[in-house]
Amino acid sequence: MSTQASESLELMAAAAKAAGLEPRAIVQPTDHEVQLNGIRFHYLDWGNSDLPHVVLLHGGSLTAHTWDMAALLLRDRYHLVALDQRGHGDTEWTPESQLGEDNGALMLEDTRQFIEYLAYEHLALVGMSMGGMNTIRYAARYPQRLDAIGIVDVAPETMREGQIEMEQFRHETETLSGFDDFLNRAIRFMPHRPVAHLRYSLTHSLKQTPDGWTWKQDHRRRPQATMSPEELEAVRKRNAEALWADVRAIQLPTLLFRGENSKILSPEVAAQTVAAMANARLVVIPRATHNVHSDNPKDFAAALDAFLSEVLPER
Repeated sequence: MSTQASESLELMAAAAKAAGLEPRAIVQPTDHEVQLNGIRFHYLDWGNSDLPHVVLLHGGSLTAHTWDMAALLLRDRYHLVALDQRGHGDTEWTPESQLGEDNGALMLEDTRQFIEYLAYEHLALVGMSMGGMNTIRYAARYPQRLDAIGIVDVAPETMREGQIEMEQFRHETETLSGFDDFLNRAIRFMPHRPVAHLRYSLTHSLKQTPDGWTWKQDHRRRPQATMSPEELEAVRKRNAEALWADVRAIQLPTLLFRGENSKILSPEVAAQTVAAMANARLVVIPRATHNVHSDNPKDFAAALDAFLSEVLPER
């Protein structure tokens, strides 16, 4: 094992211990790449491919490694595959020629092509925040291979308070001089998360540049940046209406996760979303904000396992 891999395992073990987890083993996924929809994608495979397949889609500003703590608890029961979505992690960014295109539509096609590439006859799809919206869009249009879906702390309507806080944090930390500067900012922003877990997460979320350290994320300005507040509100309204239509179209067994302390998904909208779906249920994860699976990986993994154990067909 290389020194870098050994150090990463040590950081992972420290993060798991700090989060109160007791996985059967501390192991890391394997890295893979594939060319899809015009760009190169990176994804993680946690092994045990003979088990039921679960594809994981992370949230905005995160990476495929955001699932690592929960994956340590789930990998013995499921074959987990986590994708770095376009513009995130170690996946390429959207080409300049496509920056004016709808990002949701691009990601929907990314998801479709990725699942086609994996070629599993049956799978469950679980997405958080941005990945949750991609899960909703995909499940509404391409349910044929899906046995169930999980949606983590997102719905067609979200609270602006949480969005503003996250946008401000990203803006203030776009580039900092050192890794520890990011760690200290993260500790202040997420004081509820163990420091060892934050340190481990940041090792996968940051990259070093000549100007310092920055997020592994595409921060280029989009056409929406020049829109007036009225135009932006009209876009949000259209997007919400389209997502509500997709929610109502989903017939699959669905588990909607809400963090008990979420500033993104309100209890009222969570209840409305579940009521609008044909076969959905809600679970509220205690001691969790918007990042449900990271704030409380133990309860998240237990809830997802209980749901999938019940709804997945026997093979």
